[in-house]
Amino acid sequence: MNLRISRKLRETMSYATEQRKLILDYFIGKTDESVTALEIAEALSSFVSKSAIYRNLALMEKEGEIVRVQKGKDRAVAYRYAASGKCAGKIHISCLRCGKTEHVSAEAAAPFERALKEKDGFSLSRGECLLYGVCKDCAGGGK
Repeated sequence: MNLRISRKLRETMSYATEQRKLILDYFIGKTDESVTALEIAEALSSFVSKSAIYRNLALMEKEGEIVRVQKGKDRAVAYRYAASGKCAGKIHISCLRCGKTEHVSAEAAAPFERALKEKDGFSLSRGECLLYGVCKDCAGGGK
């Protein structure tokens, strides 16, 4: 599936350099994670310069391939792969302690969305929604 997504995105990218393809492949390998520019730079340091990473992240965000989020306790700027079918239309939750990001279950999301709509007249943009808190592992003293 990742290869199909990768090929599809590669065909539609406005400016598909080899460096951008490497960055895209990095995101495809981390579809359920939020990663910082520094993490990408460390992983791809032999192939892509830091300036190219920042330039490509800006373009990819503008084109909707990735979404800017905040990660962990320090709420560092990070990016999440938005074009993954696994994440499409999902509300995300992120742990402030360990940085783990997960999908909210449909059972939990539906009443929350309904209450927001009925009580506040607000409709969520699911694919761009990220809520912060503490995961059950960290809350239980596991970390």
